[in-house]
Amino acid sequence: MKQMIVHYFGKKYKASMTVELTLLMPLILGVFLFLLFTMYYLHDITAIQKGCETALTRGMLERNDKAARAEMEKALEEIRLLGIWDIDRKAVVGKDRVSVSVSGIMRIREGLFLKLISGSYSYEKDEEARRVDEVVYLRSHGR
Repeated sequence: MKQMIVHYFGKKYKASMTVELTLLMPLILGVFLFLLFTMYYLHDITAIQKGCETALTRGMLERNDKAARAEMEKALEEIRLLGIWDIDRKAVVGKDRVSVSVSGIMRIREGLFLKLISGSYSYEKDEEARRVDEVVYLRSHGR
């Protein structure tokens, strides 16, 4: 065991590097794992938001209701997540509006995080947009 001299408030103390790192490493590892989990969670939230926006954009530009619903459901199915999620996707096409609803729970089944934090994180996203008929829009604006 290597001894070292530590200067603390002007006094010299003998310390051991092994003992100091033994106490510090669990803290550093815990912070690293927490940041890694947070990045996974934020990535998945961003992917859900992007998928909802894509579904709305595809649905509001389709004239046919059946085609609009198919395009929206296809966009919602294309959402790729890193974590383990139980997710529900719903697309609604109305006469002049389209809306999407995505709700999910991120499951943490085992490991350190299950003991340290709650077993699941949930997220819900509801959005709607007005449908656009390009021909009517262009005719009304004189182009």
